[in-house]
Amino acid sequence: GVLMILIQVMIVFLQRIFRVAEIQIGPLGTALVYDLSWWAEGLKFWNAVVVCLCVSYTFVQGSNVRVDLVYSAVKHRTRRAIDMFGSLLFMIPAITITYLYAWFFMWRHLMTPTVTASSDIDRMLMQSRIFRWNVETIGFSPNGFNGYFLFKVLLCAFAAMIFLQAVSMFYRSYLEWREGPESENKYLDRDT
Repeated sequence: GVLMILIQVMIVFLQRIFRVAEIQIGPLGTALVYDLSWWAEGLKFWNAVVVCLCVSYTFVQGSNVRVDLVYSAVKHRTRRAIDMFGSLLFMIPAITITYLYAWFFMWRHLMTPTVTASSDIDRMLMQSRIFRWNVETIGFSPNGFNGYFLFKVLLCAFAAMIFLQAVSMFYRSYLEWREGPESENKYLDRDT
């Protein structure tokens, strides 16, 4: 978060006050030159990193938004049953579908030539011989951020981490349900 704030402040000062169009960083004689629009579009990537990599942590810490209309008024075993039901019937299917779409989205972008299900087997075999990775680094604007494939990789990592969190939520709720009220939050590892 601090890095994003520093980048944003740097962009505003350099662009609006000093009227600079690019940032050149070269500590040992080799310069790294990027346009300010690259840095500005890169903020989208850093925001995606924060969101994708911190969602599971936020869920474990109990900082997620939760509507406790029924949950707070029921007993321990019913809460654990609600948690197991929610992780099995809501979290796992939703994140599985998200992962399947994210994987296809990433795979379709990173591999050439594209293979379709309507192709015959001879064509697919011919295409498999010329398979190569296609890591395009083309941004939306001419001098903009050029690592958009990283968003697709982040989406897959996000889905995998949430899936693991759903499985661990189910297992933790099951253990606490089986052991009874004295084991409430026994298997929960919070930082606070």
